[in-house]
Amino acid sequence: MLLGNDDGTFQPHVDYAASNRPTSVVVGDFNRDGKLDLAVTNGSASTVSVLLGNGDGTFQPHIDYATDLNPQWLVVADFNGDGNPDIATANYGPDYSGGTVSIFLGNGDDSFRSQGTHAAGINPYGIMAGDFNRDGQV
Repeated sequence: MLLGNDDGTFQPHVDYAASNRPTSVVVGDFNRDGKLDLAVTNGSASTVSVLLGNGDGTFQPHIDYATDLNPQWLVVADFNGDGNPDIATANYGPDYSGGTVSIFLGNGDDSFRSQGTHAAGINPYGIMAGDFNRDGQV
């Protein structure tokens, strides 16, 4: 993490542990406390790490949630319309042959429900969320 100074420069980096082979990171307010948090996919560990923010540019130790095999990408959105941020990961699967998407519904505190998994074809390369049919839902 490199925190910015007001003059366009950065402070020295601070490293935060995730799990094995982090591949992607997103920012969200997962526990709805007004402080930014991080979520990180960990390809070799088949987990997503959540690091809750302290509001001063520092983060608490990671909490891991099991994904399907080889998560590579992730996105944050409110998938079930409850007002809480949720996380979805795109997973390469075993031997990079059968991809899936894992969805973690947020509880609005500092926790997520167990993953729901959906088939996604071979080696999904990226993931995004949006209201593509304009029904007011992601």
